Amino acid sequence: MDEKQEKQLEHANLMATALFHWKSAIYNEEWEAIPAIEQDFLTHMHLFESYENSFLSLRDTEREITMQRNEWMLTQSLAYEDEDFPISPALFLKESATVLFGVVGIGLVILLFGNIVTTEKEHKTWLTVRTQPIAKGRLIVGKYISVCLMSILFIVIGVSASLIIPMIHSGHPVLFEYPAVVTIGDTVSIISTGQYIMRAILLFILAGIFTLSLTFFLGSFVRNSFTLYMLTGFILLISAFSTSTYNILNAVWNPFRLLLFSQFLEKGPELSDWWTLLFVVGWSLLLLVWAIFMPQRASALFQASANKSPFANGKIKARIPSMLRVSLFEWRKMRRNPLFASVAIVLILLLIVDYIFISHQTDLKEEEYFQDLQALADDYNVNLVYRLQQEITSFDEDKKKAEEKGDETLIVYYNDPKSLERKEELLEDYRNLVAMRVNVIDHYQQNDWTAFYESQLALNEERRARESTYDPLSPFTYAVSIAEKEWLLGRNLRPVLSGELTPTIFDEYEDKELEKFYYDTYKKVDNSGLFSLYLNITDKFYIIPGIVLLFLVGMGFASERGKRPTLQLLLTQPVRKRDLFLGKVFTNSMIGIIGCVALFGLLALIGTLVNRFGDWAYPVLHYDQKWIDDPFSLFKEATSITDGFHLMPLGNYLLETMGLFLLVLWFAIVLSIFLSQFIRSKAGVIGAVAVIGFVGYIGSHKLLGNLLHLSPFTYFDVARITNGEIAVLAENYQITGMTGSLVLLVSTVGLIGIGWLIASRRDRTTMA
Repeated sequence: MDEKQEKQLEHANLMATALFHWKSAIYNEEWEAIPAIEQDFLTHMHLFESYENSFLSLRDTEREITMQRNEWMLTQSLAYEDEDFPISPALFLKESATVLFGVVGIGLVILLFGNIVTTEKEHKTWLTVRTQPIAKGRLIVGKYISVCLMSILFIVIGVSASLIIPMIHSGHPVLFEYPAVVTIGDTVSIISTGQYIMRAILLFILAGIFTLSLTFFLGSFVRNSFTLYMLTGFILLISAFSTSTYNILNAVWNPFRLLLFSQFLEKGPELSDWWTLLFVVGWSLLLLVWAIFMPQRASALFQASANKSPFANGKIKARIPSMLRVSLFEWRKMRRNPLFASVAIVLILLLIVDYIFISHQTDLKEEEYFQDLQALADDYNVNLVYRLQQEITSFDEDKKKAEEKGDETLIVYYNDPKSLERKEELLEDYRNLVAMRVNVIDHYQQNDWTAFYESQLALNEERRARESTYDPLSPFTYAVSIAEKEWLLGRNLRPVLSGELTPTIFDEYEDKELEKFYYDTYKKVDNSGLFSLYLNITDKFYIIPGIVLLFLVGMGFASERGKRPTLQLLLTQPVRKRDLFLGKVFTNSMIGIIGCVALFGLLALIGTLVNRFGDWAYPVLHYDQKWIDDPFSLFKEATSITDGFHLMPLGNYLLETMGLFLLVLWFAIVLSIFLSQFIRSKAGVIGAVAVIGFVGYIGSHKLLGNLLHLSPFTYFDVARITNGEIAVLAENYQITGMTGSLVLLVSTVGLIGIGWLIASRRDRTTMA
């Protein structure tokens, strides 16, 4: 061991000692001592690297961030805190700010206050107000200022609650000096948590000012709150997507870039922020002025004609059963509901935009995948192949230099015939690695799928062979990836990029950012019909049309109350409440389910027309119980790992998942109509369904244990039910798509039965 190696060993031992003290401080909860121990560790790491070596676990930007954070904490005399699960007031507020003062907060503000003008038009009180000697401008500005003040109250309540709750729970003081990492250009910087929170609140205020101005402007065209919500949400969604996708739109003049909250918060203060502020205020004022001076429309957007022709030319069908007569009546009402057409138009537009996004991601994935392969091949050529070629070429010359210096160790090395042979073998291995990556590109361009998968399979096996302790991907992931390539190779299916590896739930990542990086890198994207459906399910995009349809068909009796209570008129007719309940359940359920199936079919049709239908047999990972029953199989032969999963055809996966989702949607529709018997307002019904769904899902997973498979709320995450993921994580192998279908069916029928009994009882009470 030479002098450098001895120094490296010395500092490595000191680093190990620092880590021991670090663990001891954590065990004894000596949080104040950790920054000094961390500095000691970083100092020895720096000295360790000064002797021509590198510390692989902490490199580049991560090391710079760690050192700057440590210096900040020592300067401010701060104790270490858990930032992933914060309990101190300041860090808890910081964590809450990303939600309360982000997209979720903007959505809440719009839902609570955005329809302040539209509601008055909906209830006809706007006409009364306009008869008063008050200018339209004063009315609009007054309402706008009141909504802005309510938004500020929302901020005050959010900040107060986020500070008071952890103060009561933990008793920690409020310290806003804790470091937060931001980027300024190509460098990282540290700001205080207080500055970070103030930036989040300021961004929320600016985004709120603009979005409220937008809702006031759109309110000039619509007279219905639901239509306003859909239009606003559609415009914000499209604009945010376009801004994040196309760099030319991500400019200071575009106010929609404020919706990319995380992008702003990750950056430090810049001069362009002032220009963003000016443009946002300017656009907000412009929209508000337009809303004031826009002429009052005689009819609202999507407003149907007030002159209606009689149903079935006025013919009366008196001999059909009462419940069917009510169902037919409900269908006729829905057809003439002005929201029916507007919801259909918005959902179709949303679907088209969704497909455009998938197509863009497909092209981007293909380009990035082959660029990365080529860059890696070039890197191997320059840093490995070329270097070894130089070493082999200069082998004899280096041998002479070693003999001249009299270095016995090197003389023995150069005189060993195997030394040169090992270099030549290693050179051949590196050349093969380069050739494999180049071949993947060539085979794909030539549409030679067999050779393409053979090359990918070779890359998977090569990566598994050189797996190290620093690799977050598990042996399970490599086994799945290899099995997937063998499946595709045997069926000669068209590739979906980038599918070189398939990350699984058994991978272990150091942090969420690394997990997101691997997920984004190896996420499979394709704009064929079947795979577009698959992406909408796995990315949970199906939730948006599901919620919109629930707004349309799930209001039940609540939609017939309010200032124009049509329910009172219905109850004066010779019809029973139980028939009204069953009629609403039957008709609205059919409309919701058929509408959802139509949306799925339309997306598949668009993908088929633009690209292709897709491969029904494309493999989808399904987790099996054997892997969980034998967790030590990770350290056994690869053949035992394959017992922990199987691959299922994409088409079968889609049929099972969509069928389960339709049952979930049916359950939600019936639940909302059931609740509408007791809750008078539409907002109350939707709020109650949301709370019951959220509490039911979380409570089922936390409290039910071995009975988890009996709860209908367990099956709300349909994508992870069908692939067996939730069953594996919960260690309850009775959680399957079939069990979920039965549980949801029984629960839905049970709700219908209870609702029918309650309505029948009210009928008897009314007759008495």
